[in-house]
Amino acid sequence: MPADPLQTQSAVRAALRGARRRGDAEARARRLTLLAEATVAVQTARCPGELAEAAAEGAARLAGSPAVVFVVGPDGGLHRGTSLDRGTLGLPDTAAHEAVARLVSRLATGHGGPRGVLVPATVWPAGFFRPGRREAARLVPAVTQGRRTPVCVAVPATAPVVDDGLLSRLAQVTALAAEPLLMYQLERHVALTLQHSFLPRPERPSRLPGVDLVVRYVPASRETEIGGDFYAAVSSGAGVLTAVGDVVGHSLEAATVMVEIRHALRAYCVEDPDPAVLAARLDRMLQHYHPDVTATVCLTLLEPTTGRLRVANAGHLPPLVVSGTGTAAYVDVDGPLLGLGLERPAPTEVPLGRGDRLLMVTDGLIETRGTDLGVSLEHLRTAAAGAPPGLDALCDLLLSRFAHDQDDDIAMLALRLG
Repeated sequence: MPADPLQTQSAVRAALRGARRRGDAEARARRLTLLAEATVAVQTARCPGELAEAAAEGAARLAGSPAVVFVVGPDGGLHRGTSLDRGTLGLPDTAAHEAVARLVSRLATGHGGPRGVLVPATVWPAGFFRPGRREAARLVPAVTQGRRTPVCVAVPATAPVVDDGLLSRLAQVTALAAEPLLMYQLERHVALTLQHSFLPRPERPSRLPGVDLVVRYVPASRETEIGGDFYAAVSSGAGVLTAVGDVVGHSLEAATVMVEIRHALRAYCVEDPDPAVLAARLDRMLQHYHPDVTATVCLTLLEPTTGRLRVANAGHLPPLVVSGTGTAAYVDVDGPLLGLGLERPAPTEVPLGRGDRLLMVTDGLIETRGTDLGVSLEHLRTAAAGAPPGLDALCDLLLSRFAHDQDDDIAMLALRLG
């Protein structure tokens, strides 16, 4: 019996509707998978810039077009991520960045939801729009509770596939993930600023009569914990007193003790600048106020008129004298750490000639796991002996030679007779 045409048409239409529903469901499932992958990438980002880049990559996959993500920090700073090749980006100028930050904040703190806005092509990376055109961009804003972290996902309005709901979810996820990162970055900046303020610049050469002086301070990384490395250089009635040291540990307590040692050193120096006397007094100070803390320090007192150099050491690397004739030798001086209350040897006295340079460093410059310290000291001595003339040249050469991939802070002080 032949099939009824109406039944056949109904069956075909039902099959087509089912296929479309299955296709739509599969496409929706693919987009949800892309959203889930983008969410994981955003939530595992380690900094605001990396977060914005991850969000932009996710938005580009969802929209099938280039994408840009803007994150505005609590201080008004703008972090931008793009799905485009960084090597070919045409970066907007500062004024354009500021305009985008204002636009993002205004959109995110107003009524939420995607919207199309005419924007100048100059505020977007090269390749986002066709050159020289003003086109509509699809802007999807979001903001955290309290409106502290505005975020905006932007794709061209002509993007092949724009699922506003999924882009809105991605923008909201980005805002929520950005807030703790931005707050951590802000707090970290405050902490590092305080750490750097703990190391005031040495006195101007005019206030250190008779010597030329150069210092360097290199943290292990921008994210390093606050440490206890320090240097000091002060003028006393008996000459120029210099010190380089390290409080054991990497913590706010270590940095605080380091500041106390520096201030105590300046105060004690007024009464008696003799290095051995200063080491003994610092030792007693640590025992009294910080009985669980130890520190190393090397102290030198230089008489510029005679070149007489007196050195006391408390468990620190010995100073290195680099002669003008291309040789280098460590000063033979040692002593126990500060904070142990042990008897201290008399200071060592050596002459410093007119062409000689005195170098004092912390162990962060040369200490490497698995390498004997004596071997590292010899490498440092050999490199310093072959350094070109000048204090800056000496310090720069040693930093370029040894300061790669170090996991400790580096303090360095170099001086010579003026």
